[in-house]
Amino acid sequence: MPRMLRPGTEESFGRNICALICAAVVAGSLGYVSLEDQLLDAATVSGSGRRTCRLYCRVGIGFHLQIHTDGRVNGSHQPNRLSVLELFAVSQGVIGIRGVYSNKFLSMNKRGRLHAVERFTDDCRFRERFQENSYNTYASVLHRNHRTGRDWYVALNKRGKAKMGSSPRVKSQHVATHFLPRLNLHDLQSERGFTITDRSKERRKSLPVAPKPPSQPKMNLNTGTGKRVQTVKYWPKFRFG
Repeated sequence: MPRMLRPGTEESFGRNICALICAAVVAGSLGYVSLEDQLLDAATVSGSGRRTCRLYCRVGIGFHLQIHTDGRVNGSHQPNRLSVLELFAVSQGVIGIRGVYSNKFLSMNKRGRLHAVERFTDDCRFRERFQENSYNTYASVLHRNHRTGRDWYVALNKRGKAKMGSSPRVKSQHVATHFLPRLNLHDLQSERGFTITDRSKERRKSLPVAPKPPSQPKMNLNTGTGKRVQTVKYWPKFRFG
């Protein structure tokens, strides 16, 4: 005897069957879709867990992490289009970093070298941790020192070059691994502001100012000749000692 469904579950069961059929048709037409692509597509559609910013490292004179179109990764003191990055959440505490202009993902190989790739892989997973000084560190999820268990971090040296994460000098307490997410310039321009204008000063400037007449020496009338005579006063100078 076939199993009877409750009246309330028939509609939901039908929706689930339709969803499975649509998913099978899409998967058959597009081929195999990996879990990473599903995560990226879901983040693109929903828009949650994504932030566009620049990662500023305070080492040396200060550098912005940038990803080039040829796969190179380094730092630039002046912010530019290569330093605009998109950080998206993969799982709890794990993110991916993509260059907006280069359209490449930040990755770390098994030797600890930083580079950029076109497709998101397990090498592109980084664990984001918030430090006490308000800076963040980004450690590779897949690669680490298996003997000691030390994490390998994204780091820049004082010349702006990418450091090897496997280096024993790259640790979470070092300045080279500290990055500060900065908002994009477009986000800063969208913020509203206001100014205060002193209207009293504008009124004073708008009023016409009459020019002062040139100073003329004082004239007195001479009783003998009947002509005006200029009077000059001399003040005595007193010297002491």
